[in-house]
Amino acid sequence: MKRAFAAAAMLLSAWVPAAAPAEIQHARLNKLNVVALDAQGQPVAGLRSADFQLFEDGKRQDIAFFRFTNRSGAQWHATVVLIDLLSERLVTESIIAQQVADSLKNLESSDGLYLYLLTARGDLYPIHPLPKPDTEATPAAEPWTRNAAPMLQTALKDLVHLKPVDDRDIKVRFDLSMRVLRDLRSRMAVVTGRKNLVWVTRGIPIVGFSATAQSGLDFTDPLRWFGEELQQAQIVMYTVDQSEAGSGTAEGTLDEFTSITGGRGYSSGRASDAIQQAITDSRANYQIDYYSAALEPNGKHHKIRVTCGRKDVRLQTEHGFYAMAPLVAPSGPVPRAFASRDLPPQAETAAHSPFDATEIGIRASVSPDSRFEVHIDAADLMPRSTRNPDAGKVWVAFVAYGETLKPLPHPALVTLTPEQFQAATHGDIELRESIPIAPATRKVRVIAFDAELDALGSVTIPMQH
Repeated sequence: MKRAFAAAAMLLSAWVPAAAPAEIQHARLNKLNVVALDAQGQPVAGLRSADFQLFEDGKRQDIAFFRFTNRSGAQWHATVVLIDLLSERLVTESIIAQQVADSLKNLESSDGLYLYLLTARGDLYPIHPLPKPDTEATPAAEPWTRNAAPMLQTALKDLVHLKPVDDRDIKVRFDLSMRVLRDLRSRMAVVTGRKNLVWVTRGIPIVGFSATAQSGLDFTDPLRWFGEELQQAQIVMYTVDQSEAGSGTAEGTLDEFTSITGGRGYSSGRASDAIQQAITDSRANYQIDYYSAALEPNGKHHKIRVTCGRKDVRLQTEHGFYAMAPLVAPSGPVPRAFASRDLPPQAETAAHSPFDATEIGIRASVSPDSRFEVHIDAADLMPRSTRNPDAGKVWVAFVAYGETLKPLPHPALVTLTPEQFQAATHGDIELRESIPIAPATRKVRVIAFDAELDALGSVTIPMQH
């Protein structure tokens, strides 16, 4: 059946079981990133769902979804390094910046690695930034990290003329730090799946007196809220505590971030170790989802523990979560180009992203007569037998582009049918669509989105006219 990009897309209901357990219908789907390493610290592949046991507050939980995120063998990752000069006393002679530069120049590859500064005025300053939406991510001719030292030196010369804020005021420090971290979280939304944030900092004091508020303040709860935002965005934080006494002096802020997101904490001077470990962990990552019972949003902490039946495997994951009110999924700074087409917000972000999404395996080809053949890895979709009938659909969108990566209007949008799931062969769901392609179209991105799993996959195809 032909569907023109300009035609109104008919949305078909995704197949779900006739009924589901009541405790699942109102449950929260918790998505964990679990790192599995051997005794030598190397990634362990080939583990199965049956190798893991998952507990919440000591109670065994059923695993609803499981996959090895690096199962294709790809070595790509996304790791953002943030050097915090707002908490640094000597901006002109930043020891932190030099340590990071020394660690970066020793990396074998700079692919997927990005660098920012949090300035003494509380601004986000890009050294090697993530590509912006509607732009193409092109590989560099040589690793940019080889020039990290002069890049940082040039930036610090520019920044030394900026007047630092009064970092003695706890509210000023906290508000500026959170604003920049939220800005960075939004920018990282262009990358799907697990992302790493290495924060080299003296931390944020969260308890103290504020002259602006003329009272004592405690930012513990807002800090935990933001930690939950990072976890839901699949941003795993690695902290390097640059305080003089080492880890633990920053009022517990750094420990909260690593505990909630499943990251690791490092003492002063170990930026190189943190960056290397973040890259290794990305290559050893398993995604494990489970349904947690509906909880009152009272801020109570709930413990998570994951174990492996293989004694030689060491795991790293979230230690727990705080029961907060449901958070709105953070989105990237992209325009609402397709709002009238009912494209899901996550899929819309994928349409503008410089990168193809990798959470759902997808292959696609197009024939000279504009007939698309799409193969979706069924193992990357939520198993149909545990699907919540009140949840969303499994969508497939066809987005056209002209000379740039800015999407053209009117994508074609469909959802998968029960027959397509049942006809899956060799683990693939096949979809065939004939779509007229305008002469201005230079490429088409095919996007798959599982609304229940909140997972994306995409592939971009160049068009031959």
